[in-house]
Amino acid sequence: MKHWLKPSTGILLLAFSGCKKEEEIQYRLFNCEEDSALIDIGADEILTEDQCETIPLQSSSCLSDGEETVGEAYIWPCAAPIGTEHDIVIMVDRPYDQKIAKATVRLESDGRGEDEYRLTQDSANEGLYKLTVISVGSERERRQDFVQFKLWEEDPDASDDD
Repeated sequence: MKHWLKPSTGILLLAFSGCKKEEEIQYRLFNCEEDSALIDIGADEILTEDQCETIPLQSSSCLSDGEETVGEAYIWPCAAPIGTEHDIVIMVDRPYDQKIAKATVRLESDGRGEDEYRLTQDSANEGLYKLTVISVGSERERRQDFVQFKLWEEDPDASDDD
């Protein structure tokens, strides 16, 4: 029995079948846009875990009564000299961890602008996200950098026109 397609025709068919436009995933903020903290950059002393505050992450309604907490965030150390590694950790409570598609932080520093970074999700704990950053600055510089914590869920209702 002979095949009716030439080998080049089969390759061409495979190429066209993979040309479907990929849909971009849309996200919406899951936690309160006011969830934030400050990092003391250029401090003389390093403030360790037990000296740094835990930042409660609120639901998107931003009610501060403690009833709508979806997780918490930590920055260790929260104060340190220039050149120090800072761990930024977000822990999302159950069952909310099942809804989170990604976690990011927006870092803002006077005179240095702002950047947004995606945290790495732990492979064994869906609700645990971590990012390590190194503080930079000039000798004897002292400042407080603003950190905004963002939890994102996929938005199936978003349109391509947004």
